[in-house]
Amino acid sequence: MKILSTLLILACCFSVNAQSTEAPFDYKRDFRKILEQTQDNESPLSYKKLLPRFEANDTSLSNAEVLALMIGYTEDSHYKPFEDMEKEQEIFDLNDAGKYEDALVESQKYLHHHPLSLRVLKEASYAYHSLKNEDSANFYMDLVDKVMNAMIYSGSGKKPEAPIFSLGLADGEWFIPNIGMKVLNRDTDWNKNNHFLEIIEASKSGDDKINFYFVIQHAKDKIDDDKVNESEGKKKKKGDKKKDDKKWQSKKDKKDKKGKTAETAPAADPVPAPAPQN
Repeated sequence: MKILSTLLILACCFSVNAQSTEAPFDYKRDFRKILEQTQDNESPLSYKKLLPRFEANDTSLSNAEVLALMIGYTEDSHYKPFEDMEKEQEIFDLNDAGKYEDALVESQKYLHHHPLSLRVLKEASYAYHSLKNEDSANFYMDLVDKVMNAMIYSGSGKKPEAPIFSLGLADGEWFIPNIGMKVLNRDTDWNKNNHFLEIIEASKSGDDKINFYFVIQHAKDKIDDDKVNESEGKKKKKGDKKKDDKKWQSKKDKKDKKGKTAETAPAADPVPAPAPQN
């Protein structure tokens, strides 16, 4: 069964990360280095080379390559983490209302410029499944698996200094249900490297509570850069940074309350994975 096999793969990835003496990816050490490679058209990690392989569901793509692709996307002009949350919620709402064809139309438009969206890839799979198009449903769920496995590869997520790379501001909230757990609480904080984190308190049964840490520093930097551009060069007063951070978190919380919680997000039912339809 597809979802069961995905959970087993993710459990193995967590185990490997926990046992490794040196993590294969360290945000502080590797993010900028990999980002530079993704912008070099001659590099094996070139964003332009990796993206067509991902969109074709190339089974030879490694977790490291998908992670590099996600990092490279942070330089895409369409990467607007805060605004993206609103559109992703709209697509979710269409599926939730049973408007599957409309959800697919909006999903395809969105994925054209946001090909690595964990949430919308899953919504596309769910819409296709609801319309009895299992080949396409499985195709998009395979892409979800690629993003999930790359996220797990990026860090164990069990401590602030080994966070999971999260492309979207709220991707941690969609990641948790994908591994069979329930979101109990959400928060943000910085780790000792001064990287901004989304912290998800999760549970398997309701009795246990586990914190997962997702690094979203790059997303926050993008929001801050946009604010600077919109301010037309106005200087900020001392202390404004902390105020902006609190204001941003308050806005995010309001958006979260408008939508449904992560654990209620629709998921495609377990189905076999034949080749996608043309």
